[in-house]
Amino acid sequence: MYKGYRMDYTLNKTHEVNSMTSQRLYTNTRPLFKEVLMHLTTIGVIACLSPTQFHVIALYITGLILLDKRQNACRISRWLPARSHDAINRLLRVIPFSTRIIMALLIAFAQSQGCRGYLCIDDVVVPKPFAKKIPWVGWAYSSTEGKPIRGLHIVVVLWCCWPFKIPVDFRLWRPKDKCSTKHYRTKLELAKAMVVEILNTGLPFLFIAFDSWYNARWFTRFLSNCHVIWVSQLPCNAKVVYRNKKRAVSELVKIVKLKWRSHLEVCAVAIRVYLPEYGQVRLVVTKDGQGRYEYLVTNKLDADLTWVVMAKCLRWDIEVLFRGAKQLAGLGACQCYVYRAMVRHVALVMLSYVMLQLLRTDLSETVDSVKERKQLYIVTGGMAPPTPLRARTM
Repeated sequence: MYKGYRMDYTLNKTHEVNSMTSQRLYTNTRPLFKEVLMHLTTIGVIACLSPTQFHVIALYITGLILLDKRQNACRISRWLPARSHDAINRLLRVIPFSTRIIMALLIAFAQSQGCRGYLCIDDVVVPKPFAKKIPWVGWAYSSTEGKPIRGLHIVVVLWCCWPFKIPVDFRLWRPKDKCSTKHYRTKLELAKAMVVEILNTGLPFLFIAFDSWYNARWFTRFLSNCHVIWVSQLPCNAKVVYRNKKRAVSELVKIVKLKWRSHLEVCAVAIRVYLPEYGQVRLVVTKDGQGRYEYLVTNKLDADLTWVVMAKCLRWDIEVLFRGAKQLAGLGACQCYVYRAMVRHVALVMLSYVMLQLLRTDLSETVDSVKERKQLYIVTGGMAPPTPLRARTM
C-alpha cells in the first residue's frame, strides 16, 4: 500500500510540474524539458523535493544542457521563460535542498546498474582569475594551462561501469590562507572522507585509480586497511627497495629488462619491490614508443602486468568527466560568490553530466553528440535539412 501511495504521489507531482510548464516554454524546448523531467524522476529526485523545487531544478539542468556557455540565471530564464532569473537565483542561494541527497541518489543509481565498476579520484581547477570575493578561490598549478592559475578547486570521485560514468561525490577545497587552521583540510583528507562515505553506502567497485599526487603513504595505507585495491603512479624520483638496495625507480630501467608487449604497444616489466613507509607492492615499469617511462604501482601483489596497465589507463575517464563538465555542462558558469550557491551549482552540473548520458539514443553515442543533437532539434524544430545546391556546370 505504501509503495502504491508513493507511486501515485510521484505521478501527481510529475503531472503538476508538466502543467506548470505547458504554456511557459517555447515549443521547441518542451521535448528536452520533458525528457529531463522523466530521467530525473527515474533517478528519484522528484521524491525528495517539492513540485516547485523539482520544477526549477529541471529548468536549470535543461539550461545547462541547452546553452554552450555563460549558463547563468539570466540567460537560462531568457531561453526557458517558465521561471524568472530570481527564482533560479533563489534555487542556488535560498531554497532549502541538500546536495548530499543529490549525490546519494546518484550513488543509488550507480548501485542499480548491478555491476562492480571502479573509482577514480582526482581534482579539477575551475579558472576564476577575477574572483576576489570568493574566499575559497586560490592559486594552484594547472596541468591544462601548464602554469599556476587562480581558480576553484574541486575534488571528485567518479564511479565508472560501461556505459555510465557517474560522479558519486565531490568536495570544494579551501586554501590554507582562506580559513582557520582548525577547519583546513588537504585534498587528500577530503578524498579520504569521500572514500569513507562511499564505503559506508556499499557501492560496489573493484579498485580505485589515482595519479601520483594522491599516492601519499598514509592514504594508501588507509586504503589497504580498508581492503581496497588501489592503482597509482610513482614519480621518477620515488625511492624503493629492490634487491636489498634502496634506489630511485628511474634507476630500475638500467637493472630490469623490459619486454615488448604487442597487445599494449609498450615495453613493460612487472616486479615486486618494497615501498618505504608502506610495504610490498607490485611495480610495473613501462616505456612507450616515444621513450617515456612510467612507473605504475598497486597493492595487489598478484596482479597481472596487463591488468595494471589497463587499470592505469582507465583513470583517464575522470579527465573526460572534467572536460565534459567544463565544456558541456557549464562547470565554471556560476557567478555567485556564496558558498552554498557554488556547491549547489557543482552538484547540478554533475547531475547534468549524468543526464546527458541518459539522453543517448545509442550507448555508443558520446555526450558531445547528445548535446549537439538536442541543440540542432531546437534550431530546426525537427525539420529535415533542405536539398543541397548543385554546382552549375559551364
